[in-house]
Amino acid sequence: MQDEKALKALLAWWEDAGIPLDEPIVRPRVPLAPKAAPAQAGANEPRSGERRPAAATAASAKAAGFGDANTEGPSARELVMKADTLDALRTAIEGFHGCPLRNTARNTVFARGNPAAKIMMIGEAPGRDEDMEGLPFVGPAGHLLDRIFASIGLAPDQLYITNVINWRPPGNRSPTQDEIATCLPFIERHIALIKPDILVLGGGIAAQSLLGASDSITKLRGHWADYALRDAAGEPTGSTIPALPTFHPAYLLRRPTEKRFVWQDMLLLAKRLEG
Repeated sequence: MQDEKALKALLAWWEDAGIPLDEPIVRPRVPLAPKAAPAQAGANEPRSGERRPAAATAASAKAAGFGDANTEGPSARELVMKADTLDALRTAIEGFHGCPLRNTARNTVFARGNPAAKIMMIGEAPGRDEDMEGLPFVGPAGHLLDRIFASIGLAPDQLYITNVINWRPPGNRSPTQDEIATCLPFIERHIALIKPDILVLGGGIAAQSLLGASDSITKLRGHWADYALRDAAGEPTGSTIPALPTFHPAYLLRRPTEKRFVWQDMLLLAKRLEG
């Protein structure tokens, strides 16, 4: 039964990726939308005196003052020194005021899944749906993530899922380097408390910040790396956890053809689990 569920999930994922199956998939034709009238010259140009809003990027956020840590109150490192349980860590994160993202987010997004799972999946930061519900990976990207893991027979209760950052950046922009550095002790402590057998790192921010890498996710994905486990003080313990970087599911929603690379990554994960 588990194999059948995994096969169905895999076939559905292949269909989304545009991989042809043995039997043709017939879809009703969608009538073509009427052509839009050609835009008049200058129709999209801002009126005199008007300015377009700046794009929500890490650079523009930094220029606007976001990403500057609040120096009042204990630092993340000081808080995690006292966090010996997941509940204590959640309380520490919810009471932290040193990251400006907390001021613009609706909810603190901690984690979902089974704390005793062998696999810990780490993304970069919550999106709109996650901010609304207070749980990671619950929007379209989260649904795709569940299907990706289901394709190799992994159910949600066999995973523990969280993010490097616990608050949604405004406009779903990328976190700034200052924001990542400020919050890094939280995810390091989170990993130490869960101590999974395997880490799956979704996206460049998660892979680069946790592995200390400078390469892009395109180069990092598909290759096993070692995550250096750290104690509450942030010092390496001498132990490592195998980590597999892969593309973030939100990226796959924008670039469906890249799903084939994530399938290759999942085969590597399945092989490691079998071994």
